[in-house]
Amino acid sequence: MGEIKKFDWILIGSLLLTGILLLIGFHIWESAQSTGTTYAQVYYRDELILMIDLDTCEYKVYDTEYKDDIDIGRAGEGIFYVPGSVTSDMQELYEEDEYARDKGIVGIKLLVADGKIEVAYQESPRDICQLQKPTDSDLEPLVCLPNELVVSVKTGIPSGEFVPDSILE
Repeated sequence: MGEIKKFDWILIGSLLLTGILLLIGFHIWESAQSTGTTYAQVYYRDELILMIDLDTCEYKVYDTEYKDDIDIGRAGEGIFYVPGSVTSDMQELYEEDEYARDKGIVGIKLLVADGKIEVAYQESPRDICQLQKPTDSDLEPLVCLPNELVVSVKTGIPSGEFVPDSILE
């Protein structure tokens, strides 16, 4: 094994620089696609159940079989409760969230703050869903496979295109 030569350092440096430039390019492209409004689309079992404006916390509940499992009572605080597939023990949520305990909420707690959305509470074998950082990027969805939940962020789509005929107010 020989030592690293000058050509090797140049190759490593140019690959690193290319990677950084691509990352910056993706972020610039994402910003250019944005209409100024960022939405989170919440899918449960591959069905769109909720849409949230990440800037204003305004929301649309879709007319699905899961509509009664969505609690928007704290939407003004940026808190939304949606169904989840793993609901074995809500004790930890009930200890920290009086509203959820009083309402007997079972499922996932989503939190919208500072224009980003995150999973604030869920039940799953390793709590991986909660470990994902808050997102406002359409390149970084929140995925909670044990709970069959996906939160996809959309930028660059006019708000008028998000409103289907089957929305509950």
